Amino acid sequence: MGMRYGIDMGLEDRLLLVSLGTKQRRLDDKKVVQLSRILEERIAEVVATDEMLGRLQLQITRVRVDRAFTQVSVYWMCRGDGDSEIVDFLEESKHQIRRRVEESIGITCPEVKFIGDKALLMEQEMDKLFREADYGMDYRLLSKSARVLGNVKEESPNNRNVPRWLTSIKKKV
Repeated sequence: MGMRYGIDMGLEDRLLLVSLGTKQRRLDDKKVVQLSRILEERIAEVVATDEMLGRLQLQITRVRVDRAFTQVSVYWMCRGDGDSEIVDFLEESKHQIRRRVEESIGITCPEVKFIGDKALLMEQEMDKLFREADYGMDYRLLSKSARVLGNVKEESPNNRNVPRWLTSIKKKV
């Protein structure tokens, strides 16, 4: 009734969570995506309210749920320095985080596995390599086609053959 008048009551999310209590736990792709989104919101909320995780400045990049709903993979952003401290703390507190997520969604949550997402580190490493890379001789200096395409400034007018009548007009002005 609420959807008819444009009010999102979260009924679809609640129905999905209640259906997880049945014995058949083979989720289709749409339910996996929806459940991953729900758990990502809840885990981000738990991380934001935890004092120690707030001090560590943990950033959740994505959450994936397997099709049988037996494991939740939580990807967090690695920064390079201090990651071992974060891994140790997450291993110690993953049961507490799981319990808090269970309380917020109202169903039993499967095992939570924290995985470091090293995409940022790889991106920084590639940027560093591209800055230091030697690309060889500059193409624009060897070819006149760059000048035709507008990548190089044209030669100054002093070097070109300028007609005498044009130079005499410029001198008068």
